[in-house]
Amino acid sequence: MTDDQVFHACHGTEVNPAPHDIANVHAARGTDVREAGRLDRVHWILDHLPASRPGRPVTVLDLGCDDSELTLLLAERGDRVSGIDVEPPAIAHARRRRDRLPADVASRTDFTVGDGHGLDGVPDGAFDAAVAGEILDRVGDPVQVLSELHRTLRPGATLVFTVPYGVSEEVLRLARAGSAERPEDAELAAAGPGRDDDAERRRVFYHGSLRHLVEPLFEIRELTVLRQHLAGVAVRRDERRGTPGFALSRAETAFLQRERRLHGEIGELRALCAEMAAREGTLMRAGEDLLGRNAELSAEAARLRHRVGHLEGRLAEYRELIARLRRSRAWRLITAYRRVRYPAGGKIAGGKVTGGKVTGREAVAPVAAKRPMVITGSADATRPALPARTEAPAPVTPAK
Repeated sequence: MTDDQVFHACHGTEVNPAPHDIANVHAARGTDVREAGRLDRVHWILDHLPASRPGRPVTVLDLGCDDSELTLLLAERGDRVSGIDVEPPAIAHARRRRDRLPADVASRTDFTVGDGHGLDGVPDGAFDAAVAGEILDRVGDPVQVLSELHRTLRPGATLVFTVPYGVSEEVLRLARAGSAERPEDAELAAAGPGRDDDAERRRVFYHGSLRHLVEPLFEIRELTVLRQHLAGVAVRRDERRGTPGFALSRAETAFLQRERRLHGEIGELRALCAEMAAREGTLMRAGEDLLGRNAELSAEAARLRHRVGHLEGRLAEYRELIARLRRSRAWRLITAYRRVRYPAGGKIAGGKVTGGKVTGREAVAPVAAKRPMVITGSADATRPALPARTEAPAPVTPAK
């Protein structure tokens, strides 16, 4: 969900598309958890800022207003808000969003391009409250920014601020672009998202370091942890108490190093999990291929079983047919003829005569033993017998 959709969903107004695309105004919001944490911080700030009364609107300075979401929400509830940001595209986008709101709400907002290190155009004591949402961890000189906030707020005014708590995922992601010159100072040099220079730096805050930075100028009334962020409410001091500065105690520095190592191990485990997930995906695809092949083989086996069953049925039919033929009279006559034609002991080419049955493909008459053919006629027809063959008498030789 975009910032416009979140804002108008909270207040029931119509969402109109922006006339132009804004490049490099917002970084990617990340996961739903990060988005939910951002919305929680916005509502926490709204709950801890002083509210306007009829005829007495509260003037609020939103330093680092970015996409103007908080600024417009404050204007919706009746506050007079001045949004200041160092990025001109962000201010241009905020003004376009303001122009889509009702005229009375738009009249209570003002957007200016400016740097928190020097709010020269803002008079002293001009605001009843100020918001510094996640800027103290990235500005070049947080002491100078707090000094400007102290100057522009009236005595007893409220300052609401948020900073990342400890080593967050965003800090580690930004720190990959560079390394800190002095790790013991807990400053992670990194180029900000969508920036062309390395001027933006991210600091790591704990309770002690944040109090040491804010307490000399503002009295901290409340400091809590809100989804990996420190959120605090402070009141402007009339007189400075000590010198503000950013520094970690020895215990915080040791904890910071331990937290960095843990985040490094977490990163390695996540990389290992990603590798295992990739392998799991490969194995799942291979398993799907095997399942598909198994389904094909099962279908082929079923087809073959059906074919075998069909052939077995045909074979049973043929056996039944042979059995019926063997029980028929024609079969008995053929068998008797073969016994007479090829008696036992005879040989046939390509087979044998066994028990009066002929086996083999071709049957021929025996050649070794020839018997005289006896031709018999019917009972009523007789043929004359051929005369016996007589030998010629030998010649007689006369006696001498």
